[in-house]
Amino acid sequence: MTNTSVTTLLNKQDCSDAVHEVIQSAQQSIAIFSQQLEPLLYNHREICDAMSSLARKNQHSHIRVLVVKTQSISLDGHCLITLAQRIPSSIQIKVPVTAELLRFSESWLIADNHTICQINNPDRYEGSLIKNDRLHVKTKMEFFDHAWENSQPDQNTRRLSI
Repeated sequence: MTNTSVTTLLNKQDCSDAVHEVIQSAQQSIAIFSQQLEPLLYNHREICDAMSSLARKNQHSHIRVLVVKTQSISLDGHCLITLAQRIPSSIQIKVPVTAELLRFSESWLIADNHTICQINNPDRYEGSLIKNDRLHVKTKMEFFDHAWENSQPDQNTRRLSI
């Protein structure tokens, strides 16, 4: 039996370290729900390299990203968007369409159904890194799965083939 651990995240560095740790630890799946794929957390070469490695690891690896606002990050060249355009079979990006989901203000990064970096206040970079609390993560994944089913592919981030 593994012990649950909770680490309080109080600032940008805490959140950045937690995101890096969670992505590095992922073995098969990552689920992200974010307002704007916070560039301070996700738009780094080492983050994109780790996600690329995970996506190419095996045929069952998958990364799902829900982003409320994508226009500015797609124009700014966010590395995760570029990565999703290169390997769309393993990395999908969707945008929520329901009013409830558009109002969602937290930021989540879930790895392998056992670890979550939950940023309750993305503007202030405050939240928690929760490991091995399968019930908590299961509840969050059920919400994520519901949100995923009630979202649509993002037109701002899809690759246009010519």
